Amino acid sequence: MADIKSLEHPTLKVPYEILNKKFRITQKNIDREISHIQAASSEIENSLSQQNVKARDISSLLGGMAEKLQVLKRKAEEGISEELSSSNVCKKRLDHLKEHAEAVTNPDVSLGVLNQWKRKRLDRMVVEYFLRNGYYNAAITLAERSGIKDLTNIDIFMTSRDVEKSLANHETLKCLAWCHDNKSKLRKLKSNMEFNIRLQEFIELVRVDKRMDAIKHARKYFGNFEDEHLPQIQRVMALLAFPVDTQLSPYKSLFNESRWDTLIEEFRQENYRLFQLASQSVFAVALQAGLSALKTPYPFITLNLKHYIHFEPILK
Repeated sequence: MADIKSLEHPTLKVPYEILNKKFRITQKNIDREISHIQAASSEIENSLSQQNVKARDISSLLGGMAEKLQVLKRKAEEGISEELSSSNVCKKRLDHLKEHAEAVTNPDVSLGVLNQWKRKRLDRMVVEYFLRNGYYNAAITLAERSGIKDLTNIDIFMTSRDVEKSLANHETLKCLAWCHDNKSKLRKLKSNMEFNIRLQEFIELVRVDKRMDAIKHARKYFGNFEDEHLPQIQRVMALLAFPVDTQLSPYKSLFNESRWDTLIEEFRQENYRLFQLASQSVFAVALQAGLSALKTPYPFITLNLKHYIHFEPILK
């Protein structure tokens, strides 16, 4: 059971984090709609307390109240549906881990059942390895063939892929939307992702010689980060005084296009932290542990994953 405790933590933690996030979103939506209903109710009470109130005015207010109640009902149903979906994923993963416990503790269970479970776990590890390395089509195909899609985190990595692609194209909207969706959790993690994105937006405005727009951008966004990042803000603001092809350090590095690659890697690591995923895949960790345990004079081997999955080519 030691390997289960050490390797399967993300298996349960990730769907739990997703469920927790959906619960908080649903709660916020319901609270917001309830506040709208309370405001409408107060408006009706105020109208009724006035003299010479007209029936059509009250009818209109009641109609608005009914619409708000319908919106509340719809959002509550949508939220509950999403929470149930996430709960079912948690249950499926728990059942999957329980299969291993029963196979180990129950003497009536054949060795073949345990080996089948281990094969399924290996498939999950390889799927995660593919996802982390950008082989999305291969990961999806393997997950579907093995019937383990609900036991993997494909949805998380597909969302991550979209954000990484947008950053690779020097676009920031999707990453900022991701930051907004996970704002409270990122704040707890003391993430600098949004700040670094805002810095890069400023740099890009200076790069295309829109310096007044860059100043407006700084006034709008940098004020939120002054307490923690004032030295960085001061340094990047100095770019207004330099040409794009400056050779003076550190301003030359701020104009370097490789900063986008740094942002992609930072986003990837922040996404792992958000869902409490390790920086290394479970497959890589298990492989390294296995190689370390082998008594062999050769410290490294070449692993051809194409022979394992029996199909090619592997497409990103």
